[in-house]
Amino acid sequence: MYFTVRCDILPGKEEDLDRFLAERARPFWLSQPGVKGFHVYVDTLVGYPERTIMIEVVDLASLQRILGSDGRKQIRKEFMTCTTGAQSQIQDMLI
Repeated sequence: MYFTVRCDILPGKEEDLDRFLAERARPFWLSQPGVKGFHVYVDTLVGYPERTIMIEVVDLASLQRILGSDGRKQIRKEFMTCTTGAQSQIQDMLI
């Protein structure tokens, strides 16, 4: 199961976002019980930079626990300082 977040990057914040994802978001998510992977994909084909973050979780219960945690709320607050138009979804698929 994947928790996917797609976002646009605020002008001038691309390096800040990439640093945040590598230094803060990845360690946070990978330290959570039930998280199996954290992947960031870069997309610039549409004319402005985007990031797609795919967080692989064991099950919905693990994801719900993390989404409700204070740590995740802080991570999201920091994430939103660099992004706009963030959209998330839960995907249950096999790759």
